[in-house]
Amino acid sequence: MSALDLANYMKERLQTLDMTLVTAAKHSGISRQTWHKLLCADITEARLSTLIKVADTLETHPLSMLRFYFHGNALPSHQSKMGGTKAFASGFIADITYPDNSIVQIGQTFEKVWEVANLGSQPWLNWRLQCVDEHLSVQALHGSEQYQGKKLQYGLQPLENSIPIPTTEPGEKARLHVIFRAPDHPCTTISHWKSVNETGEILFPDLTGLYCMVKVVSL
Repeated sequence: MSALDLANYMKERLQTLDMTLVTAAKHSGISRQTWHKLLCADITEARLSTLIKVADTLETHPLSMLRFYFHGNALPSHQSKMGGTKAFASGFIADITYPDNSIVQIGQTFEKVWEVANLGSQPWLNWRLQCVDEHLSVQALHGSEQYQGKKLQYGLQPLENSIPIPTTEPGEKARLHVIFRAPDHPCTTISHWKSVNETGEILFPDLTGLYCMVKVVSL
């Protein structure tokens, strides 16, 4: 785990939000002493509940906090065991493009790239990365003059709902590319993706997969 990486990330978020330690402590219900220890990387083990409260205060997804705290490998690993051996396991490495809370414009098309690693003992063959969102469109509310009479896209819209995952041998890395169109209105939105096999079965149904979270702003 990397308490130092977590501390640096927290400092960046506080600076971006122009938030003081006093305000952060009050908002989260966590003592200033605990915040100070986290920001100084002077803590050997943080409670999961604490990290979730910190994430909420810093307006970021809890997985962002956990990825830094567990250095991108231990927690995000998705495993399937056969005979006591990890046959299939994946580890998140990095957001190559558009990390959490990146800013995009309404209606903008952009390419999200994740990097992952095969941490299991078997190769990934004929796998795909599948969007598991519900894509909806909503009518603009009365009084929303800018969008009056329009049917708005709700959430991130991928150009394709699934993409092929390249054949990846144990120990190898793979980069996964998805092109999104941002919603038609300002918001913070997230899109979730999971790995499926050649029959369309979700490989790790009980675990959080990859996601893209951006802040959508108007011109």
